[in-house]
Amino acid sequence: MKMSLRKYKLAILTSHPVQYQTPFFKKLAQHSQIDLMVYFCSRHGVEKKVDSGFGVAFKWDIPLLEGYQYKFLKNYFPFITGNRLWLSVNPAIIKELRKGKYDAILIHGYVAISNWLAFIGARLSRTPIIFRGETVLWHSQHKLGRAIKGLFLKFLFRRIDAFLPIGRRSREFYLTYGVSENRMFLTPYSVDNEYFIEQRKKWQGRRGEIKKELNISENIPLILYASKITQRKRPMDILKAFEKLEQKAVLVFVGDGELRPILERYVKKNNIKNVFFIGFKNQTELPKYYSIADIFVLPSSYEPWGLAINEAMCYALPIITTDAVAAAIDLVHHKENGYIYPVGDIDKLTDCLSKLLKEFGLGKKMGKRSLEMIAKWSYKEDVKGVLAVLEYVGKC
Repeated sequence: MKMSLRKYKLAILTSHPVQYQTPFFKKLAQHSQIDLMVYFCSRHGVEKKVDSGFGVAFKWDIPLLEGYQYKFLKNYFPFITGNRLWLSVNPAIIKELRKGKYDAILIHGYVAISNWLAFIGARLSRTPIIFRGETVLWHSQHKLGRAIKGLFLKFLFRRIDAFLPIGRRSREFYLTYGVSENRMFLTPYSVDNEYFIEQRKKWQGRRGEIKKELNISENIPLILYASKITQRKRPMDILKAFEKLEQKAVLVFVGDGELRPILERYVKKNNIKNVFFIGFKNQTELPKYYSIADIFVLPSSYEPWGLAINEAMCYALPIITTDAVAAAIDLVHHKENGYIYPVGDIDKLTDCLSKLLKEFGLGKKMGKRSLEMIAKWSYKEDVKGVLAVLEYVGKC
């Protein structure tokens, strides 16, 4: 399909500056056909606050507000933390949409109060609505709850002009609730591949130095867990699988959360050697830990995506993850660039780790394939998707 050369005026409403989204906004703003304005509902992420998942106070250490136009909307419910951002109330979005005369508004999610204010504002100003979110089917939900949610979403989705699925499970979600194929435009859920691949090149020659700094033997394979240490992530699964391994290896936990003390006590009680807890590391600190890893594991019981997998693939790592991680269906090809195992099956996880540790060349081969695959899952494809959807809503 031949693309128009028209310039589009696009508004985006999102909860707060996020380290994964803002490089994407910058890419959109750089495109000659997009005049972008991003509206934030909260300053969470740019001001130092306690994150309920990590359990520590921090703000991201990369520039989140550079390279694009943005505005923080006044929040009339400011008493929020990281997991309560849906409570933001930003009625100014209605006025902004009427005043801005945008060709479309891209709204992230449907739960937040301000998202609904944006839906209302878009309808009043006749601004086409594009929807994007971390949306997947969650079959464990109660039957009645699913039925009510289904009616609610079908009502909402009929009033949205177009959708940006982030992967195959996201697409399945929209199909389930009545969205037709012609209203969907893939925008792969991505990270800043260029940055992480550049960092890999920077750190890969210093593996020995970094391991020495951490008091880790240079010649022992390293298994990496890099995420919040919370119940949903199931970090105890990888610890128990590691405990059962016959091969010698090192297990490194990068992250923090309420389960960390429990894991540390388990390690001490069972005298498990070669387990390291590094704690929370900010964005600029993460690359050196990915660069010393040989295997990456994300054992979560549920992930609407799992962007840590994208990051690990940029470092040419084989991936082990569960069938409940949405990213797995798009990014992990079983036995090609990693393994997918059933949630909670510690024996299967142990077996996957053993295969990679027994045959070192296999991990290298799988890691190379990870790097090849992630190159086609990037912001470049996202920008193409956004341009395609803008052309589509412009003709509606």
